[in-house]
Amino acid sequence: MGRSGIFQPLAETTQRWQYEGQRLYREAMVGAYARVERHLKLGAFYRLQHGARHDDDWFKNPSGVWAWRNTTGRPESVLVLDATPRLELPFLPGGHWTGALKVRYERNVSNAQSSVLAAPELAWFWMDGLEPRATFFLRSETWFPLNFGETAVYEQWWYAAALWHARPWLSLGPQIALREETWSTSAAFRASNPGADYKVRHRSWVPGFTVVARLR
Repeated sequence: MGRSGIFQPLAETTQRWQYEGQRLYREAMVGAYARVERHLKLGAFYRLQHGARHDDDWFKNPSGVWAWRNTTGRPESVLVLDATPRLELPFLPGGHWTGALKVRYERNVSNAQSSVLAAPELAWFWMDGLEPRATFFLRSETWFPLNFGETAVYEQWWYAAALWHARPWLSLGPQIALREETWSTSAAFRASNPGADYKVRHRSWVPGFTVVARLR
């Protein structure tokens, strides 16, 4: 599980094909974890993302048709604080299992929205002696809005993913996720339809690919 006090800078990039593959999402994140206790890491990160969709991206286009704004090329800056407790699970068959609960606070600087993420994870490590060759994991994510939206939970994900540890400092691999979003009334819709509100739930499959570089 590692030793207390280890400082681990890292860089991560992810690309996803969302909304039935019609819209590309890209992100790059840099920052560091500090292992403050054998089973606990704390981290701080900066993320630059393109392609995120928010409630207010539902608007009436110049043709007078309601549609989602194309955000593929729109950059957004996000500040992230992370706490990840992790435990070994030796009672599971095959060995090399861990369980984790990732908790994050995120502040989108570009639109002043804040949210909290809770993400339990179950991971299995394919070991080559004392070195991991690959990691396979299942994860769920629940996103709670702090200052926006009209629901207690605005987004949930259920992931299956793998990371191949190509080098001691480099991991990469695919992911597939079922995503459920709840859209609340946009500012443009409310301005055009005073007194009218909506909540719309949308489910979709989202494939993606991640590359993680540990910088030390």
